[in-house]
Amino acid sequence: MLPGLVLVLAALAGAPGADPQTPDGAWTFQRCYACHSLDPNERDLTGPNLRGLFGRRAGALDEFDYSPAMRAAGWRGLVWSDDTLDRFLEDPEEFVPGTRMAGVRLQDPGERRALVQWLKREAQ
Repeated sequence: MLPGLVLVLAALAGAPGADPQTPDGAWTFQRCYACHSLDPNERDLTGPNLRGLFGRRAGALDEFDYSPAMRAAGWRGLVWSDDTLDRFLEDPEEFVPGTRMAGVRLQDPGERRALVQWLKREAQ
């Protein structure tokens, strides 16, 4: 085999995302898109729009009918960050008792990290 080809193949094998075991945030978001959108003009879904999520107070979009529990969490100071979103996605009902997102959990920490990082880029 040509030495240059060997180097290219070795580099590709070690490239980020080349490991099929590494969770992919875009793929994980497929579990979310039935209820949530990143399109700022789409507002008629079951869940709130996620555009501009990071740094936003929980329950703060006027055009969305949040559960009283989510609005109260925002009033108490819950702001969406890497950490708070990770903890919420692990067990929404435990993090915000009374949320309407009960029963939806991302138990795998790698999946949650990948989704949070993907959302951080895509939801700006």
